[in-house]
Amino acid sequence: MSRLVHLGPGPGVVRMFAIAAVYLIACRVMLAPICNFGALGSSTYEGDARLVAWALAWDNHAVVTRASLFDANIFFPMQNALAYGEHFFGISLFSLPVYVVTHNVALGYNLVWILSYVLCAAAVHYITWRMTSDHLASMIAGLAYAFSFFRMHHGHGHLHLIWTFWIPVSLVAIERWVATQSWRAMGVVIVVVVLQALSSWYQAVMVFVAGALLVGWLLGIRPLLEAEGKIGVGQARRIAVQAFAGAGLMLLLVWPFARHYQALASGGPIEASVASADVTGFLMPPENTLLGQWLIKNGVKGPRWIWGELTIYVGWVTLLLAVAGALIAVRGEAATWRRFRYFVLLAVVAFALALGPSVREVADNAWHWSPFGVLARIPGADLFRAPARFASLLTLSLAVLAGAASARLHEKLGTVGRVVSCVLIPLILVDSYVVNFPGGKPRPSPIPMVYRRLAALPAGPVVSLPDYAGTAEWFREPDYQYFSTAHWYPIANGYSRAAPPDFTERMERFSSFPDDSSLQALHESGIRYVVVHAGAYRGGPAAVTRASAAAGLRLVAQSGADYMFEVVE
Repeated sequence: MSRLVHLGPGPGVVRMFAIAAVYLIACRVMLAPICNFGALGSSTYEGDARLVAWALAWDNHAVVTRASLFDANIFFPMQNALAYGEHFFGISLFSLPVYVVTHNVALGYNLVWILSYVLCAAAVHYITWRMTSDHLASMIAGLAYAFSFFRMHHGHGHLHLIWTFWIPVSLVAIERWVATQSWRAMGVVIVVVVLQALSSWYQAVMVFVAGALLVGWLLGIRPLLEAEGKIGVGQARRIAVQAFAGAGLMLLLVWPFARHYQALASGGPIEASVASADVTGFLMPPENTLLGQWLIKNGVKGPRWIWGELTIYVGWVTLLLAVAGALIAVRGEAATWRRFRYFVLLAVVAFALALGPSVREVADNAWHWSPFGVLARIPGADLFRAPARFASLLTLSLAVLAGAASARLHEKLGTVGRVVSCVLIPLILVDSYVVNFPGGKPRPSPIPMVYRRLAALPAGPVVSLPDYAGTAEWFREPDYQYFSTAHWYPIANGYSRAAPPDFTERMERFSSFPDDSSLQALHESGIRYVVVHAGAYRGGPAAVTRASAAAGLRLVAQSGADYMFEVVE
């Protein structure tokens, strides 16, 4: 059977180290605006970054202590609390060694975060090299994907959206399976797909889309278009048996995690439409790029800011190369270039899905037959709330096609073509380099001492005040989850994709602390400790003074403006 990829000899060890060095240097340069390399053990952004850091640490803690994974320590007294957000278990396996050795949550998060860029570059480099045997062209693809603006855009807080290297690896694994039709190859597909699926539900859906499309391409579309790769009845039967067995085993492995999310409801087309892409978002350089800054200075009002779902710029240099690569793939007669046709198809499908529901679907708030509407009819896929995130698959396709164009350039022009590629590499990186990031670099933020002291006290549920959930400062609420990694006691606070039905009401009752009504609520909820950050809490020192004199409270620790009270009978 004709292969999607070329099975050639592997690169030498020296070459592999040189390629790795290039990607590490690129990480150091490209991530500098959004990474504090001098404080990896203590610096994190607020908001989603700390939510993810806490989730990885909770997964690690649950593995080490054999605690119930989904009974996370947030939203006390709610059980199954982890199901209100992503579990990230597939990512946490990579932070586990750091947690076991150091228990440093920030270090584990930051090292895995940096690793995601290196591995994505390597994975796309690998799949492109297998089709071209050209390392420079593959480096174009690896850099274009790993440092695409979509990944820089989500890099500051959405680790689960940039942890995507298993997707290109899964494409190689699926191709090998179809080519060999061996159970061993199917086993590799299962492992790779499950690891990607367990990184987040978004990735589970995207690896399914990319994989299903590839199987359809290899077995159905390509044979019809190219009159090659046809399979006999016996081969078809064997592939079908292995496919059904593999899909069943994947479901069996993912189900223990997925079953906890059955209670979550989809917001339907109306919710999805809010985070659906538009054509402008793909083409307009954002205000946090050098080109975007230039456009603003010259009176252009189109550039968007780096936050939000709709800033999904694909990069003009990458896009132009990818268009050339797509034309080469579609028009090419040589098998080398026809192998890239799948990525043309994937780019088209990803673009269509990123546009989200149709106007009619939004008006009816019901799924019809738009590309995204068809996908949303699959059980579980309707929980994909942000269609614009399919830009991840689009950037993957464009990067590989850009690599194809570069390889063709080398083939036609030789040394001159390689010089052109060397000039294009910095242009690709400059196109997505982040400037004037609103959050600056993450600052060192050690866990307050009052929480570390809590670890030495008898275990009991904790609430921290002020509570920020549902306020304009929502991004401060995950701080309490991050701080809880110092003691791992249950906490009433929490921030996630959704919240328990009675969460808001319960936290509002606590917010009048230390009034009698709040003390009653604390007793009824079983809260043992109250941490008050007097510098931010309404009433400040006056509230602390009243709490210190209250009959049902006892001051047990103080560190600066942070006070901890124990609720007593």
